[in-house]
Amino acid sequence: MRPITLVLLAFAAFSLPAPGEVRARCTAHRGDCKNAPENTVPAFVSAARKGAHMIEFDVQLSRDGELVIMHDSTVDRTTNGHGKVSELSFDELRALDAGIRFSPKFAGTRIPTLRETLAAIPKGILCNVHLKNAPGVAAATTRTIVDMRRVEDCFLAATAEQAVEAKAIAPRLRICNMSRQGNDMLAYARDTIRLRTEFIQLLGPLDHLREAVRQLHEHNIKVNYFGAQEAGLIRRLVDAGVDYILTDDVDLCLSVLAEYGVKPAR
Repeated sequence: MRPITLVLLAFAAFSLPAPGEVRARCTAHRGDCKNAPENTVPAFVSAARKGAHMIEFDVQLSRDGELVIMHDSTVDRTTNGHGKVSELSFDELRALDAGIRFSPKFAGTRIPTLRETLAAIPKGILCNVHLKNAPGVAAATTRTIVDMRRVEDCFLAATAEQAVEAKAIAPRLRICNMSRQGNDMLAYARDTIRLRTEFIQLLGPLDHLREAVRQLHEHNIKVNYFGAQEAGLIRRLVDAGVDYILTDDVDLCLSVLAEYGVKPAR
């Protein structure tokens, strides 16, 4: 075998970690949103059946205090209705069709509640519960998680203020730091280390990602990265040591992770 071939083989072996060394897992961003309406029960069920290791969804309060799953501040983009979530009652939100804009196949799909969402996601799959900015949403969400006995399966993607509100009710509930997200990655990592949260969500350029991940792992903080829909980027995130890759393409992410020996959740 020629020396250059040996060098190339050695480099390939070095760049592709052994299965036991790969930390990366698949996070279904708003559920299996490529194949079902985002933030709906069908999207969550599909993601779970395919083997996503984590499912991310967004929680807001209706005008009358019901916890509902919706990313945008308005219902305009994803439903057949109009208006701000916070200005609509639960009955008004429930009357909307959250599936028809995605596909006629999903006509009649409703905006789910937090309770319905947690009931649809099997125990053992991590729930990345992204809190939207509304007074009281952290406390109400935490009480529901505790009441449904899902503290071990959930963590809150929250601001520092929301984290304090949640921890006052459930000290064991884990937190993903969302404060200062989008600023300098290394500074954001250092802030998270000082806050002593269990997770962080990174995004943006990858220039300092490997160093940020190294520092965070030294303090036992798991790293979520948003978001990746291309195979090349997913591989770069795996190689950088990211723990959970938020993706809108669950099938692709699981397929790439399979190259590293990572199996779907079951």
